[in-house]
Amino acid sequence: MYDLSLPPSPKRAPSSSASPSTDSRREKMAKNLFSVPIFFIVFRETLEAAIILSVLLSLVEQIVRDDKTTSPTVTQTLVTEDAVSKESSDSAPDPELDDQAHRRRLVRKLRIQIFTGGASGLLIALAIGAAFIAVWFTQASDLWAKSEALWEGIFDLIACIMIFVMGITMLKMDRAKVKWRVKLTQAFEGKHNVDGKTTTGKWILFILPFITVLREGMEAVVFVGGVSLGQSATAIPIAAIVGLICGLVCGFLIYQFASRSTLTIFLVVMTNLILLIGAGLFSRAVGMFEQHAFNRLLGADVDDTGGTGPGSYKVQGNVWHLDCCSPENKLDSKGWNIFNAIFGWNNNATLGSVLSYVFYWLAVIVTLVYMKFKEGRTKLLGRESAAGTRRRRARLVREEEAREKEDRDQKEKEDEADKQRSSPSSGVERVGDSSALPR
Repeated sequence: MYDLSLPPSPKRAPSSSASPSTDSRREKMAKNLFSVPIFFIVFRETLEAAIILSVLLSLVEQIVRDDKTTSPTVTQTLVTEDAVSKESSDSAPDPELDDQAHRRRLVRKLRIQIFTGGASGLLIALAIGAAFIAVWFTQASDLWAKSEALWEGIFDLIACIMIFVMGITMLKMDRAKVKWRVKLTQAFEGKHNVDGKTTTGKWILFILPFITVLREGMEAVVFVGGVSLGQSATAIPIAAIVGLICGLVCGFLIYQFASRSTLTIFLVVMTNLILLIGAGLFSRAVGMFEQHAFNRLLGADVDDTGGTGPGSYKVQGNVWHLDCCSPENKLDSKGWNIFNAIFGWNNNATLGSVLSYVFYWLAVIVTLVYMKFKEGRTKLLGRESAAGTRRRRARLVREEEAREKEDRDQKEKEDEADKQRSSPSSGVERVGDSSALPR
């Protein structure tokens, strides 16, 4: 009887390449240490807040430091303070040094107000976000997720309106630089006008960063809390810290670029960027309202699966839908949520979101043309505004004054030339007469 069994195979040496199980373990370990969705969420919200803060900080420096004129009120205040301090009793105060010191103090006050508004908004956002997360974990009910699309649409709508007003106002800063500097100076020097405009300007640099950071911080905290439920706790800190640092670095680069440019170039570039963000927010707000209405038809948890295929969007009124490039994909967004945050990109476009984007820019164009017409710098359908009439009359007056001044200068030059021609001849005659006397 022969043994037909095969001999045992020799043991193979361990392969140098990692097995599939090893690769899966490494991938799982990487996911447990770094959460890509949390990184992009924090980076997106930090970048939006940093852009607004960098614009405000750069605008403050441009207005205060680039303006070479000094209001009499400020000069008198500085001279009075120096006289009271009695630090320079022997010598008179230098106006240039006083102006530089005042500019440094004013920039410091404005920076403190901006950072105070941002810090206050961050603290309140953390408190509100912590309350949401506490209720989420304790009561097993996410109040935000019940109407997440509705809340996000409301926040985006408020933000786009604020950004629209801010962007349009920024274009007028170049021509009204002195007025804004005086207004901010009076606000922080404690001088109030009867009409109350200075009081409004006193808090504008606090309210805008306060609301901006409040909105972005609350969204970031709540979104991170929602994503962290399905992930390991060790994946949250590193991703959140790296996203925060990257967002701050991008905002700092924008701030440094804006500080070193001229005011006109800075205003044009920042206004274009801000209006792009505002148009994207308005389009996203309309899309969120439509998504909320669709979620109510199918259930509140229809978008919790993270899918982007059929059934995740409404077919009626759909303009395009891509199977890739989804900013709302919770599994693998591949950075498209950055474009969604900045430019309002979405792989699922509806008729409302596309038309809202177009109407936003039409509103910008109409507003800019109307502002230019009201300021008298253009005519609309052959008509001229009251400011245009005043500008035209003032231009005519200036031209008339320039011609009169030119005529006076020309006459003075002619008189001076006549005097120079007559002086040597009269001198020669006197010399001739005196020489003739001895004869």
